Amino acid sequence: MRRKGMPGAPGSTLIDHDHVGMAKYIRQGHPRVLVSLRYRTGLHAIIDLAREWGWDLLDLKFTRGAIPDNPPPQGAFVDCLPTDPLAKRLMEMGCPTVRLGRLPHPQDVELPAVLPDVMAAGRLALEHFVERGFMDVAFIAYDPTRSEDDCHSMYVAFRQQARERGLNVHVHELILGDHEHPESMADPAAKYERRVREVGAWLATLPKPVGVFTYSDEMAASVCTMCMASGLAVPETVAVLGVGNDPLVCELSPVDLSSIDTAADERGRQAALLLREMMKDRAKPPRSIIVPPRGVVDRRSTDVLAVPDPVVVRAMRFMWDHVDQNISVDDVAAAVGVQRRKLERAFRIYLKRGVNAELRRKRLERLRELLETTDLSIAAAGALVGYRSRDYLHMSFRKAYGVSPGVYRKTLKGKQQQSL
Repeated sequence: MRRKGMPGAPGSTLIDHDHVGMAKYIRQGHPRVLVSLRYRTGLHAIIDLAREWGWDLLDLKFTRGAIPDNPPPQGAFVDCLPTDPLAKRLMEMGCPTVRLGRLPHPQDVELPAVLPDVMAAGRLALEHFVERGFMDVAFIAYDPTRSEDDCHSMYVAFRQQARERGLNVHVHELILGDHEHPESMADPAAKYERRVREVGAWLATLPKPVGVFTYSDEMAASVCTMCMASGLAVPETVAVLGVGNDPLVCELSPVDLSSIDTAADERGRQAALLLREMMKDRAKPPRSIIVPPRGVVDRRSTDVLAVPDPVVVRAMRFMWDHVDQNISVDDVAAAVGVQRRKLERAFRIYLKRGVNAELRRKRLERLRELLETTDLSIAAAGALVGYRSRDYLHMSFRKAYGVSPGVYRKTLKGKQQQSL
């Protein structure tokens, strides 16, 4: 069996490009589309559609950035700015090009972009903390107050939403270079250790509990590490939220990381659709597209309610960790070492509901997440969160959300289909 690109493969022509020192087999009649995406945003979706449409993709990292001209490209995906030499060259060639960027640019009228809605991400982050009862929130980034920075719009939306909701906002600006400690510039380990101390000391000064939002999953995972090194419990004392929902980061973080799903795959799909449209109708003026985030994917790093009483916090952690078991109020009281009456009183003071009511709320929240993110049957999903009775499950869900679990799932899938 011959593989694509092997000599003699049917329907292929060998194209020699001596000026870039490479060769690639191009299927006759199939357009060549270039790819230059350092961050690989939406690339899987692009590859899937390219395969369906018969495009021959070529990653320019394999040509060291050179643009092969035989055959000439009929389209391109980039993530550089319109002022970058590669983008300029493609525009000069008249090659339809779509930018998968992070922020709008004045030249997007010439080089259309598919962008994430970073302001919506900032608002989502704040609402996530509001739902958990936080009154103090924080934002960590390199230069969030500088309007040219990637994080600025996200920070502005986060801060504005916090002020409208009456929350206190704290900001920590990370330092890229350190002229006061030049020795750390040559020693990454020393630089990181100093940053751990710096961020840890700042977090220690904040009112607790506090919800921390930062611009990426990688930085959020680092914040979790810094908290643990400083003796700050995540999420009980410091809840941490990232951006990107990269499972390779979120699931490998010191604490499983909650993150905003910025719909990277949908941006790739929209970019491919836009490029196909541009390749078919070159006279049509290009347009940019802003893709909203899908929402917050909850994991352990924000799986908490902001309560100042440590007994209530320990009780909620025990309940949430054993939500699939048939635990009683007496079990919870024994686990945290207090009398049942004292525990019930504390719950009503700080949560305005009893222990059993909080357990029901958490079970329903977990059940709803399973209905949204898995194909498990309703009975199987219910069993995973401690429901032993089908009738009680349906009654509780309908009382909380106004519809049955089955109707809820069907409605959600219908909305997802409409967005495709």
